[in-house]
Amino acid sequence: MALAARRAPPRALVAPRARARLARASVRASRAPAVDDDARFGRRRDALALGDVVEVRLVRRPGASAGDAATAVGEISDFVTNSSFHADGIKVRLKSGEIGRVTRARWDDEDDEDEVHEDEDEDEDEDEDEDARQTSSSAATTSNGGERAGEALRTAYVSGVSKSSAAADVKALASGLPGVKNVRVPVRGGSHMGYMFIECADGDGMRGVIEALHGREFHGKALVAERAKEDPKPKKKKPKTDAASAKLKTKKTKTRAELEAEAAARRILDARAQMEADALLELERAKRRRERELEVREHELEVQRALDLDRERRARNLLERRAAAAQARAERARAAADARESALSAARALGDVRIDPSWRPRADALRETLARLRVDADDGRPSRS
Repeated sequence: MALAARRAPPRALVAPRARARLARASVRASRAPAVDDDARFGRRRDALALGDVVEVRLVRRPGASAGDAATAVGEISDFVTNSSFHADGIKVRLKSGEIGRVTRARWDDEDDEDEVHEDEDEDEDEDEDEDARQTSSSAATTSNGGERAGEALRTAYVSGVSKSSAAADVKALASGLPGVKNVRVPVRGGSHMGYMFIECADGDGMRGVIEALHGREFHGKALVAERAKEDPKPKKKKPKTDAASAKLKTKKTKTRAELEAEAAARRILDARAQMEADALLELERAKRRRERELEVREHELEVQRALDLDRERRARNLLERRAAAAQARAERARAAADARESALSAARALGDVRIDPSWRPRADALRETLARLRVDADDGRPSRS
């Protein structure tokens, strides 16, 4: 009875999961007509918005053949046409600068991705049903110690992988270990991210992988192996209704007004940054002008200081020369005064001057002789002595 009770739940789980798969299939069938081919392949402009990621067929250049037409994927930067509909696709310009006609819209890829994830969910449900059946069948014939052999897959998480190593070498490191079913090395930007997930058949295999890799040196770094704490590859929970799906798409896709607001905000920020740069440049220029003015003023002050020193030196020399000349004149005047004083002293020593009266007739005769000589000289006659 106990074994029968334990086998019943897995069989009871099969019906709800089958009903869930049928419900998802009906939802996909109801959602399929909601998107027409014109919107799917970018023929209607109202189905596109700025910022949408689309696939475009590039416009051919003159002289190129029909086989030279190429495609590109990018975000819509601008609409090149005013038409609301075009059979070959609306012509747009991508943010990379390329121009072409839209051949596929972004949400088309999302719908395909939804279908892929839903198919994966169905496969997982089938695997879970199969595991449940295997668990129930093994529980009927094994004890508690043997139940471990029928448990689900175990995953080991290995970190500390050198990013300089190739992803193939990283996979080969764990692929040869016993009990390993799958090795997943996450890759981003063309190189792995420095860790990997190793899926094993059972818990014993996982523990063996951890014991073999933990602390092992690989390309100069020690590996750290442990049990994965959560599902290393979580599945996205997709909305179950059309309203939830439309709401999710609305959140992902920005409207034209939002894109224009963001562009306006970017322009404001760019203008503000340009104004700040101009202000800093003007301040730098003013600083340099002030420095040049200070240099010119300092030079003028130095020249004026030199001129003042030269004038002061010349004035000092002139004063010194004038003082020397005044001193010389004073010395000469003092010497002359001393000479007069000595002469007067000598005259006073000689006494009073007395004239002999007998000299007066002789003086008169000499005076008459001189007068006669002057007259003779004026007439040109020889003088008579």
